[in-house]
Amino acid sequence: MSEKKTIRFGVVGCGLMGQRHADVLRATPGASVTATSDHTPELARKAAGDEGRAFDTYEEMIDSGLIDAVVLCLPSSIHADYGIMAARKGLHVVTEKPIDTDPAKARALAAECSKAGVVCAVISQNRFSDGAMAIKKGIEAGILEPIRLIDASVKWMRDDPYYKESNWRGTFKWEGGGVIMNQGIHTIDLLCWMLGKPVSVKGLTKRNRDYMETEDVGVGVMEFASGALATVSVTTSCFPNGPEQISFHGNNASARFEKGLVTTWKHRDEKELPEAGFAPPTEGLDPKLVLFQRQYRNILGAINGEEKLLVTPEESIEVLETALALYK
Repeated sequence: MSEKKTIRFGVVGCGLMGQRHADVLRATPGASVTATSDHTPELARKAAGDEGRAFDTYEEMIDSGLIDAVVLCLPSSIHADYGIMAARKGLHVVTEKPIDTDPAKARALAAECSKAGVVCAVISQNRFSDGAMAIKKGIEAGILEPIRLIDASVKWMRDDPYYKESNWRGTFKWEGGGVIMNQGIHTIDLLCWMLGKPVSVKGLTKRNRDYMETEDVGVGVMEFASGALATVSVTTSCFPNGPEQISFHGNNASARFEKGLVTTWKHRDEKELPEAGFAPPTEGLDPKLVLFQRQYRNILGAINGEEKLLVTPEESIEVLETALALYK
C-alpha cells in the first residue's frame, strides 16, 4: 500500500485569516504550506513559515510548481476570479466564505473546477461543530420533526477600526454587503444546510455608520419547503459580543445551538440527539482552529478520492443567493 501524498497548499491573502489557514494546515497531517502570496511581503513571509516560499505575486505562486491547491483569503468579490485562474492550472481551490459575491461568477468557478477535475471547497467551518452536526443528524433522522419555528441571531461588536483600517470591509465592491454577507453568512449557511434553501425570504437592513457603504444591522424572515419559519437577526453594532445562536422549536422537540454546542435539548419522548462523531484534533491545536481542521480533513479526503466533499460549491451558491435575497 503506497504512502499517501502530502497535499501542498499555497495561501494567497496573508492577513488574519490567511495566517489562520496556514497555521491549521501546518498542524494537519497530510497537508503542508509550501507557498504564500500577499501584496504586503512581510505578511507573506510570516505565513510561509520556515518551509514555505513567499511570492511577490499570485501568478508566480500558481506557476511555481510548488503547490497542489490554493487557499483564497481575499476580498469576497474576487474569490471566483482567482479560483478560476488556479483551476486552469490544474490546482484544487479552497476559498473563504462566501464563494463569491456574484452567483454567475460562482457558477463559473464551480464549472471551471469540474472541467479541470479539481476540488472546489468553500470554508464553512461552523458546519463542523459538534452541536451543528448533532442537530443536522437529528433532523435527518426525523428526531426534531416537525420543526415549526427557528430563531437565529449573531449579535457582535466590531469597533470602528475594524472597518476603517481595512480597504475592503464595509464596501459593496469588495465585500458585496455588510454584516449579512460577512458575519451572518455562517448562520445562513447552517440554516440552508439543515433545512434546504428557503422558498421565500424577506429582509431589512440598516446602516448606522456614515463612513460605511454597507449595513451593520440586518433582519430577515425565511420560509422553508417544510413549512418552518425562521427569523434571523445579525449585527456588528451590539456591545458586548453575544454568542451566535440558533433555536429550533417544534411539536415534539426544541433545541438551542450556541457557540458550536447544543446548550438546550428537550424531547417529548426523551429521545437523544445523535453524536457528532468527529475525530480528535491534533494534540495541542489552538481551539480556534479545531473546526477549520475538521473541514480540512474532509477537503484532504476529497482531494485524495477517499470521501465526498461535505461543503459543495452548489450548496455555497444557494447560500449566497439566499443572502442576496435578503438584500433584495
